[in-house]
Amino acid sequence: MPAILTKKITLNNGVEMPMIGYGTYLVTDQAKGLAAITHAINYGYQLIDTADIYHNHQLVREAIKNSNQPRENLFITTKIWITNKNPEIVKADIDRILAELGTDYLDLVLVHWPLPDGVMIYQTLEEIYQTGKIRAIGVSNFMIDQLKTLLEQTTIVPVVNQVELHPQLPLLELQEFCQKHNIVLESWQTIMKGKVSDLPYLQTLAAKYNVDAPAIALKWALQRGIIVIPKSETLTRIESNVQQLENFELSAEEITAINDLGPTLRLGPDPYHFVG
Repeated sequence: MPAILTKKITLNNGVEMPMIGYGTYLVTDQAKGLAAITHAINYGYQLIDTADIYHNHQLVREAIKNSNQPRENLFITTKIWITNKNPEIVKADIDRILAELGTDYLDLVLVHWPLPDGVMIYQTLEEIYQTGKIRAIGVSNFMIDQLKTLLEQTTIVPVVNQVELHPQLPLLELQEFCQKHNIVLESWQTIMKGKVSDLPYLQTLAAKYNVDAPAIALKWALQRGIIVIPKSETLTRIESNVQQLENFELSAEEITAINDLGPTLRLGPDPYHFVG
């Protein structure tokens, strides 16, 4: 197992979370998906990121069962969808997800999007957190104004905010706000669906450090203290996504240059308008 996969960050409630995880978005094929998740776990990935809307909890369960790691060595994150909910439905969702994953606890549960019911869902997660079924709670795709609204109406500060973040969407102000409130940022789309390989400055850095451009993007996020969850169903890519991160460090000037690349580009939905 590459040493970098053992790197962890301590969340604001004292729980330790791996800095690099395996993302399972669109990993649903029974054969290929199962092989990929199992391989990631066997290779040393401890953080497995899934979501109710991904419809692959049972695939994750089977992969864990087939892997060389016990459940307690893994950190499982899932996310609750945000439409047609009330507190009782959210509580039932958590019980169903626990059964689908074959576990009696979840390491981290996130509210998947702010709208339309994000605050109510988070308030319900606060209740469930007190029961011990969930080790930590957080949010996903919340921007600054949405975090402010959440913090005004809740008592537990989110441990994590998982957002689209990449070299053309560095979200520096959001990270500054989260740091002030001891909320860790987690990035999805860090490698921009592979489009980081088209960015000339990242090509230059990749040549300098003898890695590929996705490795530069992942390292840039990690050195900013941001958790990353690269996704691939290609077994060699699952390995190379982390192998390349071990042997180089970006300079402060290079990190700043990536932050300043522009132009701003959002590949996923706008959190201020997305309602499920």
